[in-house]
Amino acid sequence: MISDVIEALNHDEVRNQSRERKRTAKAQVSYEQTVEAILCDLVHRELELQGGSVFVSQSNQVLRRKSRYKGNALRKGLPGILKAMSLPELGFVSLTRGKAGYTGSDEGWAFTVQGRQTVSAAGPRLLALIEERGLDFADIGRSDNEEVIILRGEKPRSDKQGPVIEYNDTEETNQLRAQLREINDWLQQANIRTDWTVSQDRRLRRIFNNSDFSQGGRLYGGFWQDMKGRDRVEGIIIDDDSGVELDYGQTGLLLLYAAVGATPPDGDLYDLSESHIPLNCRPGIKKVIQAAINSSKPLKRMPKGTRLTVPKKFTLDMLMKAICKRHPAIAHCFGKGTGLRIMRQESDILVSVLLSLKAKGIVALPIHDAILVRADHGYEARQVMIELFEQHTKLSPEVSMESYGPS
Repeated sequence: MISDVIEALNHDEVRNQSRERKRTAKAQVSYEQTVEAILCDLVHRELELQGGSVFVSQSNQVLRRKSRYKGNALRKGLPGILKAMSLPELGFVSLTRGKAGYTGSDEGWAFTVQGRQTVSAAGPRLLALIEERGLDFADIGRSDNEEVIILRGEKPRSDKQGPVIEYNDTEETNQLRAQLREINDWLQQANIRTDWTVSQDRRLRRIFNNSDFSQGGRLYGGFWQDMKGRDRVEGIIIDDDSGVELDYGQTGLLLLYAAVGATPPDGDLYDLSESHIPLNCRPGIKKVIQAAINSSKPLKRMPKGTRLTVPKKFTLDMLMKAICKRHPAIAHCFGKGTGLRIMRQESDILVSVLLSLKAKGIVALPIHDAILVRADHGYEARQVMIELFEQHTKLSPEVSMESYGPS
């Protein structure tokens, strides 16, 4: 389809004599890559949402700026190509042009008129081609040149992502990228299917935080990460068989103990019954502990959802005192913002698990601190997870195995 569209665009240029001279070989490659990216984005968006549109900046400031995060199509020639593809006689793109915002005053009252971004959508001819060729998510992949090691700055707010940060490659970043590309190549050729009408994107990326490669590093991406646990296990087929989900338990606390070189107490680390807080409060206790690990200052209020399992008679102060009593060796780590640093170790462990399982020919789909594998690989994969966690931390983790039977 892409070849046919490019041929139609070339014929239109010749017919209308819209080019004074022929493109160089390098410029032609860039041109075709841009057309390909536009088509793939619009087809993908149409498959996601009928009539859905895509915003792509046409600002010279954005298109001329160099960045490791930009796709090859985001070049200064993009607006002209979009315009050509939206010509009525071609109809590949439906373009809704934006308007600049402005401020002013009326009888002494200041006002602002919000601008509108230019958006593009599949045009009538492209919609016909999607139907004619029977295109679906399986026909679209991500570019091998896409940056998979992402560095973000500090969050401006707790509910906002930090901005992407440019960085110079080092031996560490090159190694991180090589590891992830090896995993992505393995997943790309793996026999994975699902009957769910979701994108089949398998590309993983690692995101590091606060402009620091020692913080974060979790794996994101892969269509399975947005699915619910039961849907993953019941709906994803690996090598023509159903799967099981293997999940590290109590990871945050174990990694804190490893960081200070201490041994955790026996039993459930979220059990505060010795402080007369019942075990059925465990889900809420877990939320409080996770919040205390991630927060850069002492907690002032209960995390959202805690009261679903923790009665009001147990105050935050009572919970924190009980937690510190249960874990005196790491009590000084709470409220110090250590969460992203131990997340780096957690994500390193998971990457080593994925590479080790690949070496054994086992396909594993990561979900932060868990993996999904074919059911008959469950026990072998679980043993690999335990052994590699022990190698990294000198501590033995719990690894649960989840498979869902009939409701």
